[in-house]
Amino acid sequence: MKKGLGSLFVVLAWVLLCAAMLRAESPPSQKSSSAWESFGIQRLEPKKGPIHFSLKDLKGNPVSLSDYKGKPLLLFFWATWCGACKEDIVLLEKFIEGKKDQLEILAIAIDGERRERIKRIVDKCKITIPVLLVLKEKILDDYGVWGWVPVTYLVDGEGCVVGKAVGQRAWSSPEAWSAIKEIFSLR
Repeated sequence: MKKGLGSLFVVLAWVLLCAAMLRAESPPSQKSSSAWESFGIQRLEPKKGPIHFSLKDLKGNPVSLSDYKGKPLLLFFWATWCGACKEDIVLLEKFIEGKKDQLEILAIAIDGERRERIKRIVDKCKITIPVLLVLKEKILDDYGVWGWVPVTYLVDGEGCVVGKAVGQRAWSSPEAWSAIKEIFSLR
């Protein structure tokens, strides 16, 4: 009986010790304290880049990252076959209204060979955000976009990637602007 009680004590002590160790290793749960984190933006530390690119817009004009030096930029990667992307591009169009003096958005169509289909979507949705076409450029590898669309990269005025948002977002919400202002230190 004493041997069984001693074994039970050892097992109980072991369980309590393991529980204490697990509690010490796991970070305390806390609510998200930043607007960008609450909005689902992953901040990249250290920031990455600049990742230079040169693409053509729907009219065939070249557009490069260096054209936007000094201004924060959202690079929105999307595809014509992606329903969420088409919804988000409309929301981004509304989002940028009244903010073009502080922020730029480029919509980068990963299926640029479908130029006519892209143009129809842009015309139908009345998109004024510059739309760039990816044909054979390596921008998708450089930014790590491998079919995961929509994905938005946040690029600072120096051209460095400071954050990304994977998946659909409520871009026309007040939380979106709060997140962008916070991550780029805008007013």
